[in-house]
Amino acid sequence: MRIPLTVLAAFAAVSLSAQTPLIDQGRAALTRGQTDAAVDTLEKAVAQSPNSAEAHYWLGSAYGTKAQQAGMFGAMSIVGKVKDEFEKAVALNPRYIDARFGLVEFYSAAPGFMGGDSDKALAQATEIKKLAPLMAHRAFAMVYTSQKKPDLAKKEYLDGVREQPTSPKAHQYLGQYMANTEKNYKGAFSEFEAAVKLDPAYMPALYWIGRTAGQSGENLARGEEALKKYLTYTPKENEPPLANTHHWLGAIYEKLGRKAEAKQQYETALKLNPALKQSSEALKRVS
Repeated sequence: MRIPLTVLAAFAAVSLSAQTPLIDQGRAALTRGQTDAAVDTLEKAVAQSPNSAEAHYWLGSAYGTKAQQAGMFGAMSIVGKVKDEFEKAVALNPRYIDARFGLVEFYSAAPGFMGGDSDKALAQATEIKKLAPLMAHRAFAMVYTSQKKPDLAKKEYLDGVREQPTSPKAHQYLGQYMANTEKNYKGAFSEFEAAVKLDPAYMPALYWIGRTAGQSGENLARGEEALKKYLTYTPKENEPPLANTHHWLGAIYEKLGRKAEAKQQYETALKLNPALKQSSEALKRVS
């Protein structure tokens, strides 16, 4: 007996409607630092919809977070699951850029005996280039950084800005590299401000202005202003979460000697994400 297409469509709709809340719940748990709950929920999402690339990707992300928290020996039993889930997501949807980027991160960061492989990371970056050139520059830079080739890594970010000079994200990526890898805070601020000038509504650049201020101790007034503005915004997927924003606002207040305000921000960060170790440690300093 042939099943009418309308009935099949109804089954598909029910499956999707049942699956999406589980993914949303898992992602929300990750944002709150509830890693075990995220893993449990996303495992259910995969079991319910084994052909969902999104479910596999987020389960891989949850496993990755758990591996980072587990330490070297605990991670050994988990890291293989990270790779497996990302690979399943890519197999189900070869155009899933986040999943391919997840594989770049895995292959670049994992030791060889855990599955790390620079050649495989470069192969994934090459595939990303066909889909999203700017993201590909970031992917190649990640591989080169892991290979301790800083000149090649920076060239990728510079090429991204050269190819897309009006892209706020291109300037943000270059600024992040300058701040995090080179500790070139002056250059980083310049790139973040260029992103804001290109698009005043591009909120992640404001977060990075604030974070860099809290990290460097420079441009503190501008950093405070930027983070307060970011806190009025609801971050989208893959954008900095509000818990981290409160942490860096606390760091600015701590550097300004405003300990009571710093304490309040660190406490708020921990309410939103109790797993933020940097906020736990900072709270001890100002209490």
